Amino acid sequence: MTDAECVLRFSERSSYQDAVGELLAHVSRTLDIFDTDLTGTGLAHSQRVAQLSDALAADARASVRMALHDPSALQHHMPRLWDLCSAQSHRIQIRQTPLQLRHLSETFMLTAGGYALIRTHSAHWRGKFVRGDATESAGYAGRFAELWDACSCCISTTKLGL
Repeated sequence: MTDAECVLRFSERSSYQDAVGELLAHVSRTLDIFDTDLTGTGLAHSQRVAQLSDALAADARASVRMALHDPSALQHHMPRLWDLCSAQSHRIQIRQTPLQLRHLSETFMLTAGGYALIRTHSAHWRGKFVRGDATESAGYAGRFAELWDACSCCISTTKLGL
């Protein structure tokens, strides 16, 4: 693949959400998500929930980690996705970022296969979709690891919080 084929730039919500669908088709082993609240991702739509469910079913060792500034939208306004998180709670982990990191505005999703979907600012739809380039997405993987370690608050997907 040439560099032009590896990186797709977008500036509209629909293009971003289309890229989310393509990224989900390439989930291998892990999917890491850093977002403010998931509302703009389109992950709550039935088609995307089905894609994520299929990706988890295809690999018994696949897992999803989400680091969110505010998980309340997921918990209260995304019933399909929340149900999947509950059903797959042993494979989907959700953490809330600490207050001192809530100023971070760049959002991204990463797969182990070198796919990365990056929005330069959560309030805008500009960004890029890196297709299968582990070198290009490696910096974001390191950033996610640091964010994940900084998040101490785990969000329980059970009714009792167990």
